[in-house]
Amino acid sequence: MSFSGLKTAILRARDALVAEQGGLYRQDVADLAAGFQAAVTDVLAEKTRRALLEYRATNPAEPALAVAGGVAANQSIRAALESVAAENGTRFTAPPLRLCTDNAAMIAYAGAELFALGKTDTMQLSARPRWPLDKSASPMLGSGKKGAKA
Repeated sequence: MSFSGLKTAILRARDALVAEQGGLYRQDVADLAAGFQAAVTDVLAEKTRRALLEYRATNPAEPALAVAGGVAANQSIRAALESVAAENGTRFTAPPLRLCTDNAAMIAYAGAELFALGKTDTMQLSARPRWPLDKSASPMLGSGKKGAKA
């Protein structure tokens, strides 16, 4: 998921406040941050709700929703996803808050451990940020200069 449009909207709102008031007040910063968090929470909850409904339609087994990383440390997002899971009869699981760290830190640690074991990578794999999870899915359209990416 990309929140680039939301980030742009926040920047424009900030710039409008600066132009109108000559700067930002502490309450402005708090309001912009709260609005950003609420929008992200709403999107993640709705996308998760849709994913669970689609999953449940084809897989009647009792599913579980696992949330980890930095997003699981955000109390608003965590509570919203826990509610979505409960509404859909889905077990919710997340690590204790003290273990909810940034995924980049976890990936870096895993890389350091592999490197210590002498395992390296040729770095020949090209990054594909819009690689579909479902091989039968249509390619996703991107806004890149080269058109659709799949």
